[in-house]
Amino acid sequence: MSIGRPRDAARDRAILAATLDLLAEAGYPALRIDDVARRAGVAKTTIYRRWPSKGEMVLDAIAAQLGDRSIEETGDPLHDLRRLLEVTYERLAETVAGRALPALAAEIMGDPGFAEEYRRRFVHPLRERARALIGRAIDQGLLRSDVDPNLLMDAVAGPSLYRPIALGVPATAASASAVFDLVIHGARNH
Repeated sequence: MSIGRPRDAARDRAILAATLDLLAEAGYPALRIDDVARRAGVAKTTIYRRWPSKGEMVLDAIAAQLGDRSIEETGDPLHDLRRLLEVTYERLAETVAGRALPALAAEIMGDPGFAEEYRRRFVHPLRERARALIGRAIDQGLLRSDVDPNLLMDAVAGPSLYRPIALGVPATAASASAVFDLVIHGARNH
């Protein structure tokens, strides 16, 4: 039984790069597979063999550009939480993929399948990591024991979308650090 030719990684990269370029130029609603194929120099069938939908292709393009957003933990959960947020905000502010995520908000809200895949790939891993750090900070007495880790995470991460969507201002690492200081101050065990 033949499994066919292996996929060409250069084509994958070209398709994902074309997807990001067109996403930046025209936005998600205007993104067409025909245009991606033309820009990448491949046939539409090449794209459809790799991705079952435009949404999957876009999420893969975003994931490829955002890359690994992990940090090396130091043992200080508040320091590590701050750094996790800074790295996340940096990637959102400095990449086409990151800048495209806020613009996808309406699409995400309007398509339950797309929304779930987006959350699974981008939101849940960050929340789980942050919740674990918040839990350690509570256990170490650095934060009040009544702090809701989910609400605290929402408060420090929320501006990463609010600022670009509502204000048209990038959410930078400096803004992540400032938000962190404001929110964590109120949650500290004094």
